[in-house]
Amino acid sequence: MVDEEKQADAEQADGQGAPRKGRKLALLGGGGVALVALAYVTALVALPSKSGPVELDGPFVAPLTDNKIQVNLSDSKSFLVVELNLIYEAVGEAYYHSRSADPVYVAELTDVLVATASSKTREEISDKVHKPVFLEEVRRAVEPLLFAVHIGDTERPGERDEASGLAPGLSSHNGTFRPLYGEHVLNVDASARSVRIDDGPVTEWQGEETDLEVATGGGETLYLDVSRVEPGFQGEVPIGVKGRARRVLWSEVLIQ
Repeated sequence: MVDEEKQADAEQADGQGAPRKGRKLALLGGGGVALVALAYVTALVALPSKSGPVELDGPFVAPLTDNKIQVNLSDSKSFLVVELNLIYEAVGEAYYHSRSADPVYVAELTDVLVATASSKTREEISDKVHKPVFLEEVRRAVEPLLFAVHIGDTERPGERDEASGLAPGLSSHNGTFRPLYGEHVLNVDASARSVRIDDGPVTEWQGEETDLEVATGGGETLYLDVSRVEPGFQGEVPIGVKGRARRVLWSEVLIQ
């Protein structure tokens, strides 16, 4: 009799325990779904609608060229040999070195340095008053080449944006619109063949222009290659530079 009572109690306990265990598992499952949903909503709220501008590191100092620049001055009587240093800020020190390894950039840099120096007289190079003016002219000439505008998420400024197919135009170094990367975007509508900077004036293209000028409402300019735009692309393309040239300094100068 006692054994039968114990067995009945055990069966009753099992009968009551199973539903409790099932309810506990169900509650845990529901809680897991709620946690996942909460995490998803939190992620959406935390995700910014637009990426902010890049942050520049530095200042750094590096030789402007690997070799000395040799040029005849404008008076045709003097010969200049010069080495220059550059103080700059960039997304990283490696960015500058990657640009210095680009043969296209090196050729453009040499050309602009020779053109700038050869336009000066001996006095304009050696005079204490004119020296800072010359160095500032060099800085302004070099900066658009060294820190050219990136069109989209590209490693180097001359590359084509994979998403939109846009690339810098042939006259990019003449553009005056030079914000930090991520501060502004191009709004592109490939179907309508139109593009604009942020909410600025709309510029339309006709066919396969490789040097399309796009202007802001304030008159600043940007040049684009639209010859290989992805058909049907519509969206925003981040633009801007990833560094600033701060000062050009003498390293070595010889005038003969």
